[in-house]
Amino acid sequence: MDLKQAVEEIKDSLDIVDILSEYIDLKKAGKNYKAVCPFHDEKTPSFVVSPEKQIFHCFGCGTGGDVVTFLMKHDGVPFPEAVKTLAERAGIKINGEFSRSGPHVSLKKDLIEIHGKSVLFFQDHLKKNKTAFNYLKKRGINDEAIGNFSLGFAPKSHDMLFGYLREKGYPEKTILASGLCKKGERGIVDTFRNRIIFPITNFNGDVIAFGGRTVQENFPGPKYLNSPETAIFKKSSELFGLSLSRREIQSRGYAILMEGYLDIITAHQYGIKNSVAPLGTSLAEGQVKRLKSVTRKVLLIFDSDDAGIRASKRAMSLLYEKGIVAKVLLLPGGDDPDSFLKREGADSFRRMFGKVKGLVEFYLSLSDDRVDIIRELILIISHIKDAILRGELIKEIFEKTGLSEQFLREELAAVKKDSGRKGSAMSSMDQSTEAFLLGIYINFPEHREVIKKELSLSLIEDGTYNEIFSKLLSSETTELAGLQAVLGEDEFSLLTAATMNLDIDHEQVERNISDCIKKIREHHIKKHLRGLEIEMKLAENSGDGRLIDKLKTELNNLIKEGVNEGLL
Repeated sequence: MDLKQAVEEIKDSLDIVDILSEYIDLKKAGKNYKAVCPFHDEKTPSFVVSPEKQIFHCFGCGTGGDVVTFLMKHDGVPFPEAVKTLAERAGIKINGEFSRSGPHVSLKKDLIEIHGKSVLFFQDHLKKNKTAFNYLKKRGINDEAIGNFSLGFAPKSHDMLFGYLREKGYPEKTILASGLCKKGERGIVDTFRNRIIFPITNFNGDVIAFGGRTVQENFPGPKYLNSPETAIFKKSSELFGLSLSRREIQSRGYAILMEGYLDIITAHQYGIKNSVAPLGTSLAEGQVKRLKSVTRKVLLIFDSDDAGIRASKRAMSLLYEKGIVAKVLLLPGGDDPDSFLKREGADSFRRMFGKVKGLVEFYLSLSDDRVDIIRELILIISHIKDAILRGELIKEIFEKTGLSEQFLREELAAVKKDSGRKGSAMSSMDQSTEAFLLGIYINFPEHREVIKKELSLSLIEDGTYNEIFSKLLSSETTELAGLQAVLGEDEFSLLTAATMNLDIDHEQVERNISDCIKKIREHHIKKHLRGLEIEMKLAENSGDGRLIDKLKTELNNLIKEGVNEGLL
């Protein structure tokens, strides 16, 4: 059967409602079904599926098609791969290679095969190695979980996997492209050696990479190691455990985001099967996109130490920006999901859900500076596209702090204005003041001493530009090539953009330097004033008369300073 015939038989064999129900929450609406569209942000369902016509259409964004089209768009896969996935589901055999396949598609197919063979290799060696097997047993991982997650072990030998794959007939070039082996001083060596192996799967359950953990504390190299990025694996786009948990996530209506491999394996072992984890890094945009394809709600359960709090804050900011509502659960100090579940059990873990905190409650529970917390909250809210949700969060801040909704909305407008000012720096000549001054600093080296003398780093509110200027002002290097070694990759990118975008005449330089520093100073004073106003409101709500008097004095002095400098 060729590809065209397969598509027709797939449509006859599979019901579009059954397939799409695995991805989205469909509700009966007359003779059709409706759902919130997975391809754009919306509150009211406008995504309609017709079982009679076996098609779907979103009346919000205009996306439509059949079951094959849906899979292509939802999973981001090409037409042949979508057909193959659905054909396997329907038990349909396709003869020959796909007509649209090429070298790139063929390589991906080979890499997935290699990873599948490697899983068997690692599983076999786990059975043979008592130290590795006992390590998993000591960590409380049972045989069922070992099987469900296809856990394995990479032997200590430097090229045993490479030899195994060569025996299976895979060429050296393809094995190296898989990232499972690499060229070393002793020739080609295995990437993973003497490590517990955690297979990483794509959305469809194909193994596309591995994570490895050492079983000897003094073994050279990092404790955890992931496969390098390849033609089938992009670390920032995959989530550990998603292929196993996506149906449970859709069933429960939310995903639980944890930190590590063992957190997820233990959670699934204890029946918490809607849990996934980023791959040893901070949550990335690509991973959020994966999550958004199955849910719009996420519960974060990271470690409750300082690093875990920071990770929770970063994740919440990104999730809300991308249209996902997030909440946080902080476990008792020193616990992670793995340790808590093993000590207290699943029932106690679920009872902890009663202590879940939303965005506002979580931030206000932190011990950071109160003004900084409210500013950070407002910044997160400013990036939320849903106006109703923005309004609800502003109201919650008002209810919990006493700050008036009008004042909070004014702050929100000011933050959005600042964000727009900074966001334009890389897109056009309408650069931010900091970027403009940076361009002058690089393009007109004869004026650098003036900038060094007049510019105070404490005035630069933008953290990235503050760091760039800090490094430049303390560096003796003047050429771009030398500055590249001083700055980070992203910092150097901003520097080169600022240099390219600057377009002023030589006689305008001094006036522009003066104007830039004046604007930076003005922005600093106005932000400080807004901070004092927030502190005043909080002090008035608490009835702290002494603090109110102190803040009034600071406020008046700052206003006088701004007026005298012609900034207010």
